[in-house]
Amino acid sequence: MTALRDIQAAFMHDIYTGEQTSAIFLDASASSPARLSIYSNNTALGLADVLANAYPVVKRIVGEEFFKTLARHFLKAHPQPAGNRHMFGGDLATFLKGFVPASALPYLSDIAALEWAYFQSSIADDAENIDFNGLTAAMSADPAFVLALHPSVHVIEQSYNALDIWQEHQKAEPSTIQLTQEERTLVVWRTTDDSVLIRKASPAFASLLDCCQKDISFAEAMTIAGEGVHDMNAFQQEFAEAVILRIFARTKKETYS
Repeated sequence: MTALRDIQAAFMHDIYTGEQTSAIFLDASASSPARLSIYSNNTALGLADVLANAYPVVKRIVGEEFFKTLARHFLKAHPQPAGNRHMFGGDLATFLKGFVPASALPYLSDIAALEWAYFQSSIADDAENIDFNGLTAAMSADPAFVLALHPSVHVIEQSYNALDIWQEHQKAEPSTIQLTQEERTLVVWRTTDDSVLIRKASPAFASLLDCCQKDISFAEAMTIAGEGVHDMNAFQQEFAEAVILRIFARTKKETYS
């Protein structure tokens, strides 16, 4: 007797691939394969809509029909990992780098990475931000204090001027943007009024954020970030604005006022 888990695994395989391997477990009626197709088609259509909601600019750039094709191929390679559909689609940027039909749009992967960060920032958990008073108190109380990023913060590396393209596509009638290759780091996060902001980060500030993600102490992180900085005033101003704009958060360890 076939184990239930094997039947379920075959069924899920068919749902995401469109194959009919689980048909042998159904009754012998001619309608069994058709019933499987209903599940498969509904799943594909539903998850294509999920992708479209998370990646509206990608869809707008490539067009509806191409996006349907993209979604179908992506779904076969990356089935929904869990019941929470908000987690589906995070691998699209990586997938696009190897998706041959999209090779004429090399910046599309950067657009996808930006859109996923934007989407995830909008639904991320909230946290109390840390202000300068709290930061000073934390540093005084614990020399090994680690500055935490707000849960909505996403740091993404870009190879093209995808932010310019993305911003242009927020307009009803986008203009043509000259594509340029330029390495840059973007920071995406949600503010107190639930607006999602996107900022370019200097190499020094990007280094600081990387240290925060690696749980390096704030004192050491500032030392690492400050190495090679030519304009310390600009870096300090960038950091100050980040504190004001709620990029950093308190943690449970911090009870400072």
